[in-house]
Amino acid sequence: MAISLRLERRLGASLALRIAVPVLAVVGGLVAGGVVMALGGHDPIDAYISVWEGSLGSTDGLQSTLIKATPLVLTGLAVATALRVGLWNIGGEGQLIAGAIAATGVGLYVAQLPAPLLLIAMLIAGCAGGAVWAAIAAIPRALIGLNEIIITLFMNYIAILFMDLLIFGPWGDPKAFGFAYSRALPDGTSLPLIPGTGLHVGILLAIMVAIGAWWLMERTPWGFSVRVAGGNPRAAEYLGLGISRRLVIVLAISGAVAGLAGAIELTGVTNRLQEGISVNYGYSGVLIAFLARGRLLAVGVAAFLFAALVVGSYALQTTGVAQPIATIIQALIIVFLLAGDAVLAFRLHLARSPLAAEVAPSGGQA
Repeated sequence: MAISLRLERRLGASLALRIAVPVLAVVGGLVAGGVVMALGGHDPIDAYISVWEGSLGSTDGLQSTLIKATPLVLTGLAVATALRVGLWNIGGEGQLIAGAIAATGVGLYVAQLPAPLLLIAMLIAGCAGGAVWAAIAAIPRALIGLNEIIITLFMNYIAILFMDLLIFGPWGDPKAFGFAYSRALPDGTSLPLIPGTGLHVGILLAIMVAIGAWWLMERTPWGFSVRVAGGNPRAAEYLGLGISRRLVIVLAISGAVAGLAGAIELTGVTNRLQEGISVNYGYSGVLIAFLARGRLLAVGVAAFLFAALVVGSYALQTTGVAQPIATIIQALIIVFLLAGDAVLAFRLHLARSPLAAEVAPSGGQA
């Protein structure tokens, strides 16, 4: 008997398996990270207690995690929304920065508006800035089929350099020393806090956007047409759905969501345009959308867990664990989660087959 192993795609994983695999993946990542810390001369148990208290096990830690999760939810949604029409939006970083630039421009040059209206105008400008930045990549993709991955990726660097031009140039604060940032925004342009907490209302906006994006893409006829265009372009063309138009609209919506993340970071965290306003939020959104397997509502859960890892790694460094080790542990957990995703998608199939032996005649009769 011969034994062969081959990978087979699962037709569907049970609920118990979908719960158990991510949990075991996180545990496996933590165990592997503990080994790394032990090799570095650190006590893994004490370190993980600090991670828990710094990210989820205390009020301040939980609030820090939720604040960090806000832009991650939006950039993850930006990627997952574009995936609905078969596009990979790798430009969340640039679209977030474009949104922050547009919001800053409104705050600096339309300061005569009443504070509540000015804040709303800045948020809308953030969405518009991100949408325009994404549309620049969407139009050549729709017209001549130019790869949107390359365009959106390169436009990230253009947005960063344009921001540097502004904060080192016309928008720069003359009082800045050692660190470039824009002039201060008018009073009253900071996002209000949720009563009784240290959380700004940006987290509520992110939740509403997630629910709205899910409803638009999953519960409306237009969302169904987008999914058809992304899943079967030939069928969409046969039905006359207008694929090019939908590509541009969906990628613009995707950019608007990422641009809103930039406006929220500006008005809820930094309060002025500055270098580092995005700590790789756009690139992290790609990973978050992948971990959520493109499901819009699952993006929120993946973003929250990712934010807990990031905030926990900050707390880990306060225990004396070097930053590279903290990054390695974070990466190990993500790798185990990705491996768990593969387990949910495929299974090993063991097959046995009889060997067919051919017996050749040894000779003829005399």
